[in-house]
Amino acid sequence: MLTKKKGILTGLLVVMMLFVAGCGSKESASGDSKKSLYFIPIVDTGAYWNPMKKGAEDAAKELGYTLITKTSPSAEPSKKEKHIGFIKEATAKDVAGIAVAPIEKKAFKDSIKTAVDKGIPVITFDADLENEADRTAYVGTDNVSAGKELGKQAAEEMKAKGITGGSIAIVCVDVAQPTMIDREKGLKEGFEEVYGKDAANFKFLATIQDNDQPSESKKQLEGYISANKDLVTVFSLGSEGPDVGVMSALESQGKAGEILHYGFDYTDTWLKGIDDGRITAIVDQDAYQIGYQVIENLAKAVEGEKIDTTIPIDVKYVKAADLEAYGKEKSKIKTDTIESTEESK
Repeated sequence: MLTKKKGILTGLLVVMMLFVAGCGSKESASGDSKKSLYFIPIVDTGAYWNPMKKGAEDAAKELGYTLITKTSPSAEPSKKEKHIGFIKEATAKDVAGIAVAPIEKKAFKDSIKTAVDKGIPVITFDADLENEADRTAYVGTDNVSAGKELGKQAAEEMKAKGITGGSIAIVCVDVAQPTMIDREKGLKEGFEEVYGKDAANFKFLATIQDNDQPSESKKQLEGYISANKDLVTVFSLGSEGPDVGVMSALESQGKAGEILHYGFDYTDTWLKGIDDGRITAIVDQDAYQIGYQVIENLAKAVEGEKIDTTIPIDVKYVKAADLEAYGKEKSKIKTDTIESTEESK
């Protein structure tokens, strides 16, 4: 009988311990969610996205938050739906905050607004929604202004070279992506502002989309070069696919240094095209700083601090001759920033 009672008591103790442990794990999970931030870039690899992710990771670590990065490959067939799903997942988990680069302005509105209405701050970056009231803040470049700067600078240089007309090609990752739409809009505005009525002497060809696949942009641009003997300038609006594809097409068609090429964002890839003229100039965003500022401001919003609804990051215009020195300086600044962050801990 005594043994039987001891067995019952032992069983009750085990049940009570499991119950307490279960309660404890729920509280822990809840606590963890309130120190977790979802970071949803379009991709997290490449010369633009990789340093941005690094900046976000450094800021989260410094501020005591857990960063959960969610993304998908460039060629993911259901990419838009998948990323909207990441927002819904974060909202369901009641995380502290969400940072997302919207692939489309309208499609992402409802899921972002649902999170905001639930009290979860949402910062958009790289691209923004149509209505700023639907998110907490935007961090990044004004892509229309950045495109306009590139268009104006290119047009000034083309005029200086005596170029008075011809065809122009634009290459991007995705024609429906908000950043690409805004950059193209600004690019054409800046170009027309410089050339005035003479802008009518130029023809912008249908924009090439390569889904970040260099072989695709190379093939399409080679076709444009063959079909348009008056092609004078190519603009690549960001990401490694168009950068590599355009330079490869210019090389294969023997047009390096003859057809001007203006790019978007710094990458070491440009260094391969300086000597033979496969890159003319670029506008560059500080990707590391975008990532850092996104998380720094998201943390402020989480903690109840009022933040600006738009936190702009400026761009710089860099000519091909200055790219190597510029790249070294960017690398040094990023390294110094990381080291400074580590020393302050």
